[in-house]
Amino acid sequence: MASEKPRETLTLGKRRSVEEGATEDEEEGEEEEEEEGEIQELEREVGEMARRILNFRRTIPEGLVEAFSSRLVAQRPLLPPQLGASSSPSQALVGADSGADVRAESELNEGTCLAEADRAMLEKFHIFKAKTASNVAAMPIILKRLNECIARIDKLDQYNVNIHSVFRRKRK
Repeated sequence: MASEKPRETLTLGKRRSVEEGATEDEEEGEEEEEEEGEIQELEREVGEMARRILNFRRTIPEGLVEAFSSRLVAQRPLLPPQLGASSSPSQALVGADSGADVRAESELNEGTCLAEADRAMLEKFHIFKAKTASNVAAMPIILKRLNECIARIDKLDQYNVNIHSVFRRKRK
């Protein structure tokens, strides 16, 4: 009888392992299906990302060119038309192509405001230039007075006079 019990347990153990193996095979099959589903989803996402990258590669350079050109056009100063020159809008714009960028009449009216602002700025520039010139012209006189003051201080140093310590410089 002792020999029968181990056989039964062995056979039961084998049966259990066979049954467990069957459930493991089912679980592995389910895991493989899940993995295949995940792989398909990842492949779909990769394909979508590739399409988006191609789209960006096509559209971004064009968008950058448009943005830079509009920025440059916005920064171009409007100059008033000169006397004797034709007053067409394309010539009123500095550096503009003839017909590539034609601005509205309201913007041309703003050009006259800009011309007035330019005149005011020019007046301020002339005032600044005059003040600078007067300061430069006064510089020799100021330097002469400065040298005279230094000479007087040197004369005081030559005298053996007691000078209060507050007025002495610390020498290193």
